[in-house]
Amino acid sequence: MATPLIEVRSLKMYFPVGTSLFKKRKLLKAVDDVTFDLYPGETFGLVGESGCGKTTVGRTLVRLYQPTAGQILYRGSDIAPLDEKQVLPYRKKMQMIFQDPYASLNPRMTVSSIISEPMRLQGVAQEQITARVAELIEQVGLKKDHLNRYPHEFSGGQRQRIGIARSLAMHPEFIVCDEPISALDVSIQAQVINMLEELQSEMGITYLFISHDLSMVRHISQRVGVMYLGHLVELADTDELYSNMQHPYTQALMSAVPVADPDLAAQSNRIVLQGDVPQPIDPPAGCPFASRCRFCQNICKEQLPEVREISPGHLLACHVMGK
Repeated sequence: MATPLIEVRSLKMYFPVGTSLFKKRKLLKAVDDVTFDLYPGETFGLVGESGCGKTTVGRTLVRLYQPTAGQILYRGSDIAPLDEKQVLPYRKKMQMIFQDPYASLNPRMTVSSIISEPMRLQGVAQEQITARVAELIEQVGLKKDHLNRYPHEFSGGQRQRIGIARSLAMHPEFIVCDEPISALDVSIQAQVINMLEELQSEMGITYLFISHDLSMVRHISQRVGVMYLGHLVELADTDELYSNMQHPYTQALMSAVPVADPDLAAQSNRIVLQGDVPQPIDPPAGCPFASRCRFCQNICKEQLPEVREISPGHLLACHVMGK
């Protein structure tokens, strides 16, 4: 197997919450001991319900957040402990496409200024910036006369294309796609996905694709990781995961995927989760999914399951399943 581009080891991202002069501040454990690898040229899908820590993982990998603990090995170099100045050279190779194409673009800047900003921050010469901006705007399917316009003059799909052009400015090797199509019309989503796939084919970019759309994740990803309450509970090749899901949470998640055929939808076995969702500020001592799991046993409430390999490349964190 190829050498990983990025190796994530025991990554933790905690946020202090609450203020008090007399009480110790509590910690919200958004990401808690997550480990996985990203390989050159692949698309790694990351799924899970809202609040599970997907976006926090992505933002931490590109160092928008300073990790609480753990390692982020980029081509063998740990970038987790680096300060803002030290991490600046790595920003050339790591970028992010944000979920909201309306909020991620500065309304006071022209499209030309938005796309060129990463290059200016990296000290690229103006002649090179002008040529690169002209190249990028056409690469994402827009026109050169769009460069002097402002974000409010564009549709959602066009704004997302501008955000993608900005992320490509410094020829990155790795891009975090944080639900890049969720705010777009269905008719536009396929266009953006096709463009991302074409760019990956041409440039060999590695994607971390974060999404709620499990059908789209299946289409675009080679491997998929499933997160729950800050933990990675299952990881496998896409075909393996969708055909042989083992974790009870993964099974419930996949059963909620809409089926276009009414007859098949009527026959589907929807798994409705019961119980309360634990709080990430005060997570349970055992398995984080124990309070909602239909297979829960005593050990699940007492001991956090270790991630183990149940078949080649298929990782699972569960005491009961996968044996």
